[in-house]
Amino acid sequence: MVYLIFLLFVTACGRHTPAPVRDINQVNPRSSQPLSKQNKYQPKYVVVKKGDTLYSIGFSQSIDYKKLANINNIGAPYSIYPGQKLRLKPLRTIHAKSGVTTHPVAEKKPLQSSHPTKTNQNQSVKTQHPAINKVVIKPVVKSPTLKKSKLQQAPSSNSRWIWPVTGKVISTFSSKDIARKGIDISVKLDSSVYASNNGAIVYSGDGLRGYGELIIVKHSNNLLSAYAHNTSRLVKEGATVKQGQVIAKSGKGTDGRPLLHFEIRKNGQPVNPLIYLPKK
Repeated sequence: MVYLIFLLFVTACGRHTPAPVRDINQVNPRSSQPLSKQNKYQPKYVVVKKGDTLYSIGFSQSIDYKKLANINNIGAPYSIYPGQKLRLKPLRTIHAKSGVTTHPVAEKKPLQSSHPTKTNQNQSVKTQHPAINKVVIKPVVKSPTLKKSKLQQAPSSNSRWIWPVTGKVISTFSSKDIARKGIDISVKLDSSVYASNNGAIVYSGDGLRGYGELIIVKHSNNLLSAYAHNTSRLVKEGATVKQGQVIAKSGKGTDGRPLLHFEIRKNGQPVNPLIYLPKK
C-alpha cells in the first residue's frame, strides 16, 4: 500500500509543468511593431528653447519639418521663438451634433406702393439683407519672432554621397532600436568632418540631448543628414555647404570613444545611412 502511494506521488511530480517566466523588461516580443514604436511616450507638444529650430525639433521627435510646420501653421522661413508651444499632432476636428433644424428663408418681395411710379422695364430692383455678404476683417497679430532664419535655398544634392569621415563602422543602424538611429564611425579625435552631400545648414548647436555638438544639413530631396558628438562646429545656420566641405571636427561619444555619429533622415524618419554611402 505504501509503495502504491509512493508510486502515484512520483508520477504526479513527473507530470508537473513549471509556470512560464516572463522578463518584465521585455516589450511585447510577439508584436510586429519595431521596439522604437512600442510603448514609446509621445508628447502632445514641445516648448521651444533658445537655440531650437523647426528642423532640430522635428529631428528630435522624428517628425518631418514640413509636417510640423503645417500642424502649427508656420510658413517659410519657419521662424520660431523661445517659449512657443508647438503641437506634434494635428488637432482633432469635432463636429457637434445639433438638434436645430434649419430651413431656407424665402426672399421677401418689396412692398408695392399704392401709388406706383414709372420705372424702366429693363432696370432690375436689387435688395440685399444687411447680414449677407458682410466681410469682417480681423487684424493679424504676429508672434514675436526672436530668431529669423537666413536659410538659403539648398543646392541640388548629388546622387552619389561620400563618407563624412574615414574610419571603421563600429555601430550599425537598426529600425528596431531607438538607440541606433544612425551609425557610429571610429575616427581619431579632432578629425575633419565633411558634408556628405550638398545642402544647407539648418541646425548648428548642442541643444539636442544625447547628440553633443550637432550639425544638421538639409538636402534638396527631402533628406536631412546629421553629424553628432563633435568637438567644434565650423558652420553656422543658414549657410550653404558643398559636398566634401569641412563642417566640424570630430569628438567623443557618450562612452568616451573617439567617433562620429552619422544619421540620415528621410521625411523625418531615420533611414540606414549605408544605403546611401558608397560601399568600401
